[in-house]
Amino acid sequence: MAGSQVSYENPETMYAQLTPEQRAALAQEFMQGFKESGDPKAQQFASIDPNTATPKQLAVMHQHARDEHPGVLGRVMRHPIATAVLGGFAAYEIDKHVMKK
Repeated sequence: MAGSQVSYENPETMYAQLTPEQRAALAQEFMQGFKESGDPKAQQFASIDPNTATPKQLAVMHQHARDEHPGVLGRVMRHPIATAVLGGFAAYEIDKHVMKK
């Protein structure tokens, strides 16, 4: 990425920066939030093992949360791992997709 500009448009790229342990923690947060929402469409994520969640799987969960469950997205973006490792991305997502809904 050129200079200090960071593009937050691709969540998969952001999740690829995380360690497998960090991805597992965020996958677990998404899955817990979806479970609590009771959304039947979120069942598609029930078969994902958080311990082996890929950046692509997290990006799909992220997009579903962004589109259908801003509260779940806010929960995940406020997780200590998201705020510490993905700070700017997490703040951007909260501002753009949670606070403005």
